[in-house]
Order: sequence, then C-alpha cells, then structure tokens
Amino acid sequence: MMTPLAVFGLGMLIGGSLSVVFYRRRNPVANITPWAGFRLGMASGVTGSGIFALLLAAGTVLLNAWGQVRQKIIELIEEAAARNPDPQAREVMEFFKTEQGIALLIVSTLVAFVIFSALGGALCAILLRRKERR
Repeated sequence: MMTPLAVFGLGMLIGGSLSVVFYRRRNPVANITPWAGFRLGMASGVTGSGIFALLLAAGTVLLNAWGQVRQKIIELIEEAAARNPDPQAREVMEFFKTEQGIALLIVSTLVAFVIFSALGGALCAILLRRKERR
C-alpha cells in the first residue's frame, strides 16, 4: 500500500500471487488449483490487512496523530473532488470527509486487501498450473 504499485490494487494482486509462488517453492510437486490459489491469496490478504490495520492504529495512537491522518485523508478526498465536475460525486466526497465516511474508506481498504490478494492468488495458480501428462 505504501508503494506506487498500490495503484488499482496491483500491489495486492502481486502479494496474493507471491503467496502461491512461495507455496510452490516450498512444495514443488504441489499442483495448486485456482481455488487453492484463491485461498492462499485470501490468507495473504487477511494477513496484510491485519498488519495495515495494526500499523495504522499503532501509529495514530502512539504518535497521537489521528488528527494528522484524518487531515491527510480529507486533503486526498478534496483533490479527487476537484478533478471531478459531477455534482453528485462532490456530495459523495463530502460524506467521505465525515468520521463515518473515513471509517468506511478504511474498512473498504482492508476488504480490498483480501479481495485483490485472493484474485492475485487465483490468477497465479492458473498461470502456474501444471499441465497433465497424457
């Protein structure tokens, strides 16, 4: 999430894919199905979202920086609203400036970790699937 790869969930897809690659490296004869890759990626996403949530919570509590974090989120929302001329989009952006809106954004990010990582694991399992001999 802290890298440029976070754009469009690419970093999360890569994280889920890496979980399949590492599993295959550890167990080279394993034939990982897309469903197994999905579950490996999901486990990776749950772990990643947990770490992200812990770091966010610890950083804001220990550094007493929730005000700064909230202000940065609001700045990012205002930048996005300035680029969008649609008045309905501006109303939605105003909601995301509230405490409930910020909470929804954070929870959505954590859920996105799980979904994109699971998809990355499934895609990697499909791409690395062993061909059956006939």
